[in-house]
Amino acid sequence: MRKTVCTLGFSVALATLPAPAISSPWVNIGRNVYGSVYDVDWDSIRRDGSSVTFTLRVVYGTGTPPGKSDGYLAHRQANCAARTFVDLQTDYMKDGAVENSTGTEEERTAKAGTIAAAVLDKVCAR
Repeated sequence: MRKTVCTLGFSVALATLPAPAISSPWVNIGRNVYGSVYDVDWDSIRRDGSSVTFTLRVVYGTGTPPGKSDGYLAHRQANCAARTFVDLQTDYMKDGAVENSTGTEEERTAKAGTIAAAVLDKVCAR
C-alpha cells in the first residue's frame, strides 16, 4: 500500500512539472513589401567559406499578386562576400502540399534594404 501511494505521489509530481519547450528550427527573418513572411530553417544552414546553403520558407502575404501557390520552400545558396544568391530548388506550395517544383534559378543580388538582404544578413552572420 505504501509503495502504491509513493508511486502515485511521484506520478502526480511528475505530471505537474512543466513540459520541455519544443523548439522549432524555423527562425523568422521578416516580411517583404507584400506582407509575405520569410523564415529560415536554422538547422539547415551549411557554410563553406563565403558560401552558405539553407532552406527558406516563404508564406505569401495578402498583398501578394494572386497566383496558384500560397508560398514556397527554397533550397538556397548564397555567396556572403558577393551578396548574391541562387535558388537550387524551389517547391511552390498550396495548402501545405507541393503544387510544382523548379530547378536552379538565375543568380540574383540581395540589394540593400530588401528582405533578400535581411535573409543574407542573418544566415551569413551565423
